[in-house]
Amino acid sequence: MLSLAAVLASLYPAVTVLPARVVYSEWLRVIQRLGLAVAVAGVALVTIN
Repeated sequence: MLSLAAVLASLYPAVTVLPARVVYSEWLRVIQRLGLAVAVAGVALVTIN
């Protein structure tokens, strides 16, 4: 599905943030955590539909 591929491709910034958090122990601000949660929820909604 093109819609799912487009959503997943737009998440590339989150893919760089998560390893930075794990590898370099970088802190995420509350707004960044909220943004990641909203992005994950959006992907879940697209895949359900």
